[in-house]
Amino acid sequence: MKLGISVYPEQKTIQEIESYLALASRYGFTKVFTSMFSIPKSAEEIEEQFTEFCQKAHQYGMEVSTDVNPQCFDKMKATPSDLSVFKRMGIDSIRMDACFNDERDLMLINNPQGIHIEYSAMMIPVIDKLLDQGADPSKIMVCHNFYPQRYTGADTSFVNQINEHWKVKKVAVGLFITSQKKDTHGPWPVSDGLCTIEEHRNLPVDVQLRHLLAMDNTDEILFGNAFASEEEFKAIKSIMDLMNKNEKTDVDEVTRQILEFILSDQKMKKHLLKLDLDPSVTQHEKEIVFHFPCHFDMGDGTSYMLRSRLPRIVYKDNIPLRECGKTKFTRGDVVIVNDHCAHYRGEVQIVLKDMEVDDQRNLIGLIKEEELFLIDYIKPKELFKFIEER
Repeated sequence: MKLGISVYPEQKTIQEIESYLALASRYGFTKVFTSMFSIPKSAEEIEEQFTEFCQKAHQYGMEVSTDVNPQCFDKMKATPSDLSVFKRMGIDSIRMDACFNDERDLMLINNPQGIHIEYSAMMIPVIDKLLDQGADPSKIMVCHNFYPQRYTGADTSFVNQINEHWKVKKVAVGLFITSQKKDTHGPWPVSDGLCTIEEHRNLPVDVQLRHLLAMDNTDEILFGNAFASEEEFKAIKSIMDLMNKNEKTDVDEVTRQILEFILSDQKMKKHLLKLDLDPSVTQHEKEIVFHFPCHFDMGDGTSYMLRSRLPRIVYKDNIPLRECGKTKFTRGDVVIVNDHCAHYRGEVQIVLKDMEVDDQRNLIGLIKEEELFLIDYIKPKELFKFIEER
């Protein structure tokens, strides 16, 4: 997964932009998106400005992608077969805000300067035709738009459908998430965020990221608005570190072999969830829920819960009954089997639909309301892990 930011040179000074590039690079961001055709300057001024900008970005190990269109080509005296002006500036990839819709698009993809070409993710007929004509999918990327107006963003199911199309075609896909920091901007002043998916507009950045990781069909994620906060960069890095973490398997030999077999599958998806903990949860219960190397459901098809069974092999100590004050466990509750069902003691379960509260399960907590929808993405035999907040 590649992480990126967006900057808009006409909105901020080069000093402010450089500070932002430095900050983003420290947290693992390796791409910067910007817009060229929105700058009302001469071709000479634009080339000078973007040359300095690209030098700064490359200094911090970041590749540069810029929005252009056919009118911008004319202004910069570029042609589909000659992108030398962009090469001189140091542009790594150009995103076509509009295509030529003829043989020039194929010329563009095969440009001798080796500049990567990006298109709108919704240009399906155009790009499919190019692929049929022999275009190399590794030289193409698609990226969704961002939407500054509230309620105009794309629906999750629509984005998922588009992404799955490109996944089959082996074309990389990018989209935008939004910083929740106040007073951010895009190519123009915006105040309601700058995201691709409308449901993301008010979500914390780590929830937006975990949603996209659960969808498992996005290759690049970029902040659409600038400037994101350092706290948001830290949150993103924390999630990526957890996703890439090699889990310890300091357990008995049989369980260790099972876990190592499961964790050796690099393609196995991992879902990360945060909880609002029950006030009476014990340290022993938190150890089981948060520190067991991985949880996963074996796929028995029950509609009532996701069952993580392996902890019961490791944690055989007493888990006394705790009263929870509820008459029913509800969707998103996380529970652990207690001493009253000793054979299954230590099993961790995510409740999917209402269950009567009995004396066999203790309530650990509830998946946070803003991310409750993430459990819809957990399929049998996929890993899930709970993030312990300090």
